[in-house]
Amino acid sequence: MPVNDESNLMDPGLAGSDHSLSSAYLASVLPALAEHYGFSVEEMLGNAGLPGDLLEQNQRMVPLADVLRLFLAILQTTADPGLGFEIGRHVKPRSYQVLGYAILASATLQEAIQRLIRFEKLAGNLGQSRLETDGERARLLWQCPIEGEPARYLREAAVTGWITFARQLVVDAPQPLRVCFRHPAPPDVQCYQDYFQCPVEFSAAFDGVEFSVEFLALPVQSADPGLSEMMQREARLQLADYDSQTNLVAAVRREIYLLLTEGEPTVEAVAARLGMADRTLQSRLRKHGFSFQQVVESLRRSLADIYLLDRRLSLTDISLLLGFSEQSSFTRAFRRWHGESPAQARQRMR
Repeated sequence: MPVNDESNLMDPGLAGSDHSLSSAYLASVLPALAEHYGFSVEEMLGNAGLPGDLLEQNQRMVPLADVLRLFLAILQTTADPGLGFEIGRHVKPRSYQVLGYAILASATLQEAIQRLIRFEKLAGNLGQSRLETDGERARLLWQCPIEGEPARYLREAAVTGWITFARQLVVDAPQPLRVCFRHPAPPDVQCYQDYFQCPVEFSAAFDGVEFSVEFLALPVQSADPGLSEMMQREARLQLADYDSQTNLVAAVRREIYLLLTEGEPTVEAVAARLGMADRTLQSRLRKHGFSFQQVVESLRRSLADIYLLDRRLSLTDISLLLGFSEQSSFTRAFRRWHGESPAQARQRMR
């Protein structure tokens, strides 16, 4: 894909998606990317229209649409189709917080992979990992339900991240048999082969890494039985809280997205669609650190930035799509979010 083809990356429907990524993951990799590419983190967050304190909110999940806005801002600066690969190369244990430390404390590579599969939602739910064994070979697969151009960056970040992390787990880690991606090859594949030190296949049948089944028994150099139990216990607690919070906020975002074209979404309408009283919905959102209006604002802000990229949409069209009764209301909201009018922002994007 041409990296400046914004319409391929930003689909408005993704704003109503329940997929998200841990802000802690972004906080871990973004400074390293900034150093690699030569940009400032603050500048990139600003270009993406994201709050400057985003990376300080370690327990928050960042909606997929906001993640892709950040990717787009980086792509517009770097023009690097291997952005996902670079993200994966800069993964560290702290990128995954409790999940990362539970993996580090594992006894063997197989136990580490099992913990990845069990607790991976703590780092994000952009895809699902699965381990398969067949005779002398094993495959760690990543299944991403997101299709289209965004999938390229997500797949490469996930699979490359596994290999980066594995090299921190095992002393003199053996090389994989092959690394596979379902999307077409980028212009330069040599950097992939140099990093993975094995054959790399694009337009493959799966996304993942294939290796000798013997690797599963390799000891993890940082194994710690005491820490292992403590981290697993904490991961189980966080996973229960994650399911409660993420499912609720994602459901509210989805219903707001569906209601926006009908006008100003109300907590009463969303609560009714979710089969609960409006006070119950507001109480549950507050429990997780959100208000209904915050969710509405966040979604509108994400959608506004996406819609502005579509030159076929007038500012009046965008106002209506966002549920504003008048364009002036949209303009005031946009100025509050970005410090400029939507017309100025669109002009700057040219």
